Amino acid sequence: MTQPSPPKIVLIGAGSAVFGLSALATVIRSQRLRGSEVWLVDINEPGLETMTQLAELMNRTWGSEMRISSTTQRREALPNADFVVVSVQVGPRKKCGKKTGASRSSTGCGSHTPKTAGPALSPTPLATSR
Repeated sequence: MTQPSPPKIVLIGAGSAVFGLSALATVIRSQRLRGSEVWLVDINEPGLETMTQLAELMNRTWGSEMRISSTTQRREALPNADFVVVSVQVGPRKKCGKKTGASRSSTGCGSHTPKTAGPALSPTPLATSR
């Protein structure tokens, strides 16, 4: 019986030090995902570059044997993805955390829960499905 090929995982919002770092570390440390193709996507090019360099360092340090790629264009990364993790901030960053009189949910700053799409609908199956 042949082993299934490692999955292609796309992390949208990976340039964020808040969201990207956590998702990235979880994927790269997983033994079950060893050898996966990982795409980092973010519209913040400087943040994406920093997180790509960090991903490559973690990959080498932890011996994860992943193929790391990055882009600011999600359409480049999405074809044939097995899993897509979307972790983005919605709403203006300036208003988050400041007392503006508006509720956190009305400014788009109320929830920072990553969403997943694909064969797995929650982070748990991602680590155990292969």
